[in-house]
This record gives sequence, structure tokens and C-alpha cells, in this order.
Amino acid sequence: MYAVIMAGGAGTRLWPMSRKNKPKQFQRFITDKTLLEETYDRLLKVTEGHNIYVSTVTEFKEQIQHLLPDIPDDHYFLEPEPKNTGPSLALIASYFAAKDPQAIVGTFASDHVVRNIESFSNAIRVADNAIRVHPDHLMVIGINPTFPDTGKGYIHMNGLFATEGETQIFKVKRFIEKPDLKTAEKFLASWLYLWNASYFVWNAKQMMQWFREFEPKIYEGINKIAKARGTKKEREILLSEYKALPSIAVEYAIAERVKKVLVIPADLGWSDVGAWDTLHDILKEMTGHHTIVKGHHVGHGDEDILVFAHEKMIATVGLKDVIIVDTPDVLLIANKSKAQDVRQLIEKLKTEGKHLYL
Repeated sequence: MYAVIMAGGAGTRLWPMSRKNKPKQFQRFITDKTLLEETYDRLLKVTEGHNIYVSTVTEFKEQIQHLLPDIPDDHYFLEPEPKNTGPSLALIASYFAAKDPQAIVGTFASDHVVRNIESFSNAIRVADNAIRVHPDHLMVIGINPTFPDTGKGYIHMNGLFATEGETQIFKVKRFIEKPDLKTAEKFLASWLYLWNASYFVWNAKQMMQWFREFEPKIYEGINKIAKARGTKKEREILLSEYKALPSIAVEYAIAERVKKVLVIPADLGWSDVGAWDTLHDILKEMTGHHTIVKGHHVGHGDEDILVFAHEKMIATVGLKDVIIVDTPDVLLIANKSKAQDVRQLIEKLKTEGKHLYL
């Protein structure tokens, strides 16, 4: 299987550490390795290093090369501008369809936390085997939900499709985007609903056929780019054609439209590290402590706080349910229950013209 790390995302809710020029996949939130490096290490458990590729925007390539020096220069899919996962997946599919039409490809986000590496490896291997036998199907890895999250997409399962060892593969009835709390609570109570981690495994030729059927504009533009590969006009055509493509997620472009979709439910110890409160909860579970500190901090009488310090000492007294993140140019102090609202701060910075801090 070929594995492609999707490394072009922004991660705005983890501002001010996650920035436009250094988003969360390049940050060391959990261990002494970045989320990107941890993703690469996981994929080495399921495929050979020479089968790992990276999809990103042009301006991130240098950072990735520094972190992942073993990735060859010709193993990058470089988007001239971000267009969401639909066009980037089509660009990937066109390359592998030309290289080997029957290639099995998996795409994996670069900014997730996965603690159950063995479960991850097993799920990907089973997915690989299933798509080799059923190349006209799309496979997705689903996550067993642990709380009623209204910020994630869900997968509605629809009956058992096959079993490999102890791993079950189910048919997918539909994808559901970001339900309200009441609906999310119903999903949690039913075993039929999973979180969508956007880990897809697919046949290269079949993926191109789906783009031709469901997103003809993307298909035509990507085909022109593919035909120009290796020519003097490759860069020129990539820039002009990619700019004209619609910005759309692969869920909307392909996954929700394909009739033959399969899912493997997996207990991955997974999180998309979507915001500071999520990160705090992950670190609490890992360490067994309620007060989590990275960097220089002294505190007294604090309860359930997260401190990311930079160079100066952060001193706290009697704080509860608070997030403090210090960077060289921004200090964020937030109530943990409002951590999701950091995105609104980003919008406010934009409207006030304070782009230096984005």
C-alpha cells in the first residue's frame, strides 16, 4: 500500500502556537516529536518507507523536509494553493493511476494523536486487503466515539460486510456532518455511529473514475495537470489549472456520493487535537494529572489548568479550568469551556487587520 500524509491543514483553534506559517502538524504538543513526525512513524508500521508520500502546500515543503529527511524529493504532492482535500486527493490519485492503476492508496491526516498503534496498524492492513479484493469500494476508518462531540463528522454503519480475523468491516449508510448535541448524544448511545477521522483507503484507477463521475471539473483540471508532468510546462499548467478548481472536502466530493463505501470501526486512542481543551484532556489522561505544564511555571492552589510557557516564568494562583499559552508575541488566556471560541479570535484578528499574529 502507498501511504500519503496529508499535511496542508491550518489548525486555527490551537492558536497562538498553531500559526499560518507553522500549523499544528509542526508543533510538539504531546511528545518531543511533532504530530507530523508521529504520523510518519505510525505509517512505517504498515508500509515501507519508500511507499510514503506527502501532500502539502508549496510553502510547507521546506519545514517537512527538515522534519522528515527520509522522504525523497519526488514523493511530494505540492498544491500551489490550499483547495481542501477534494482536489488534493484527485492530484494524488492521478499520479498513482498513471504509475500503477491498481495501486492501493491510503490518505492520513498529519495532525492527529493515535495512541493505540497496534489497532491502527491492524485496521490499515485489513483495509488494504479488503480494497485489493473489492477495488470498486471506498474504505474509511471509523473511530468509536467516547463522548457526544458536535464538532466532528460521523459515519452511520449499515450492516456487516465481512470479517477478517477479529476485525469487522461494515457497510456505510451515510456520512453526517457536525450534529447538534441532542443528536450527538443519540449517536453515542448507538453502536451504529462512528467518528470520521478522514482516513481513506482506495484503488487509484477507481478513485479517478469517481472524480470523473461526481466532480468532472476537478477531473478535467487534474487530467491536464497529469498530462503536463515531466514537461517544460508542468509548473505553468499546475498553477493555472489548480487555481480554477473548486475548494471542496473529499467527503462532499466523493465519499458521500459513492454507493459502495465500507468502514472498519477501530479503537485507536484517537484525537484530532481540535482545540486546547481537547489537548488538555488528552494530556490529563496520559499523565494522570489535572494540571498540565509545558515550560516554566510555578503555581499555588490551581485546579484543572493547562500551561504552555515559552521563555518567561508563568506564575498562577487559585486558577481553575483555565488555558494559558505563552508565545514570543502573543499570550492567550482562556476559560477551558470556551476553548473552541479561539476560532472567533482568529476572525477578529483578520477583520482588524492584525495579520502579523495569524
